[in-house]
Amino acid sequence: MKVKFFLCLLSAATLVLNCKSDDDEVIEPQPEAFTFSASAGMSTGNKSVAGTIAPGGYNWSEVKTPQSTWGLNGTITDRMLADDFQIPAGEKWKIENIYFYAYQTGFSGTTFPVSELYFEIYSSDPAVAGAVKVYGDITTNRYVSAEETKFYRILQGQPDNTTRKIYKMKTQATDLNLTSGTYWIKWGSKTSSGTHFYPQLPHDGSKFNNAQQFVVANSTWTDLDDGGQRVSLPFEITGTKLPNP
Repeated sequence: MKVKFFLCLLSAATLVLNCKSDDDEVIEPQPEAFTFSASAGMSTGNKSVAGTIAPGGYNWSEVKTPQSTWGLNGTITDRMLADDFQIPAGEKWKIENIYFYAYQTGFSGTTFPVSELYFEIYSSDPAVAGAVKVYGDITTNRYVSAEETKFYRILQGQPDNTTRKIYKMKTQATDLNLTSGTYWIKWGSKTSSGTHFYPQLPHDGSKFNNAQQFVVANSTWTDLDDGGQRVSLPFEITGTKLPNP
């Protein structure tokens, strides 16, 4: 009798273990939100080189010597701009939004006048023959909206003023998935009125400054050099990281 009782317990225990195994929930990896930012250095603080304090709640974005350029033309009918970004090894990005920075001298309205923004993404430098476009075109308007950055663009040696308020423009990407590697983004925009410009970042010796400008009329590329220094352009990318087996 004792032996039979022991066998019954063993059988019941085995049954319970098997049932638990069948009911185990498999948790799939969840997408992880990410933000890639190439805009560090946009703010230079609330006090200019000349000693002027920015209005409350605002900072300056000061162009300091030897640089002497307020901003760059990126009007798609005339010029386009380009810079690169890197996706780390082993990662795969589902890109949802890309943000660019611009200002229009003298603009004081409530809605930033950019109405169209187009971009293309290449798997190599688009200025080099044979570059492969992997996404985008210059016919699909991807502009969504714009918001203030609380930065005013000023130039060292010129009167500090608030006539160049910088805005952060949002664009939307659809079905844009990229694996690890170095990519280039080329973009241009239009305004409903007036002329707008893209502020360049100060030269930073700790990174590779290699932004470029594309001249539409003759399809030529120019390195963006200011005061004898190569510069980069500010932009941001947001989305989610996907499983990358």
